Amino acid sequence: MDRMNRLIINADDFGIHTEVNRAVIDAHKRGILTSTSLLASGPAFEEAVKLAQGCPKLGIGIHLCLVGGLPTVLDIKDVPTLVNEKGLLPENYVEFIKKAYEGKIDYGQVYQELDAQIAKILSANLYITHIDSHQHLHVLPPVWKIVQSLMKKYKLHRLRIPREAYTFKMFNAPPMRIMGRNGLTWLSRRALRDVHRLSYSTSDYFWGMVDGGNMNEINLAYIIKQLPFGIHEIMMHPGANTNTLARTFNWGYHWEDEYQALVSEKIFNLLKKRHIALINYGDLS
Repeated sequence: MDRMNRLIINADDFGIHTEVNRAVIDAHKRGILTSTSLLASGPAFEEAVKLAQGCPKLGIGIHLCLVGGLPTVLDIKDVPTLVNEKGLLPENYVEFIKKAYEGKIDYGQVYQELDAQIAKILSANLYITHIDSHQHLHVLPPVWKIVQSLMKKYKLHRLRIPREAYTFKMFNAPPMRIMGRNGLTWLSRRALRDVHRLSYSTSDYFWGMVDGGNMNEINLAYIIKQLPFGIHEIMMHPGANTNTLARTFNWGYHWEDEYQALVSEKIFNLLKKRHIALINYGDLS
């Protein structure tokens, strides 16, 4: 295997909705999905845990969450600076960063909430392989310090560092996507210094930012065909029913297209032809 490219295919947002849960489990059993990231505060968390317990080879990541309009694990009276007037987390990373810049985030509360999320998932008796986060906030410098502390506390050492190459699709992806990707990659490269210093394990390459929510068969095949040698993660967002999910989430994701890419015979044959080994984070040292 050391001479083969190795690929982690991870589905984010496991536990956010029953239609996501269905797609994740089916894409693992019938397709090429090797890993998923579980939301402790997801409305369909309990269902996700039960489904995952029947899939011992599915790697489970802890999808730390400080955004997304989701509830907190802790009571809102314990983390008042993390929630809005509705008692929910900010909708997106822009809102979170704005609050942080204005000095309205208590990072002691961030620690407490993320600690509770990790503890909740670890208590579910699943095969936990790594840490990542909703909208990648774990690489934001003040949050990253907290994540390092919690990884030490819980003896976790594998994580996602979402550093997609600056040059990838730089001229043929939406400009706002490129800007967001480049900012995230810059933060990720800063965090990577600590990853090396602390001997954490991560992939050599990460893909899925500019194609986020639209990782269809064409875009997935495009990435697979140009993978350099190394260990890769491709981020996916599969769902079993786009119409149902769109009524709850206004993200514009092509959920079913991503699910279909994961169970595509064409993609399976492409991986086989290129001698790419499918792994999860648990296979890293």
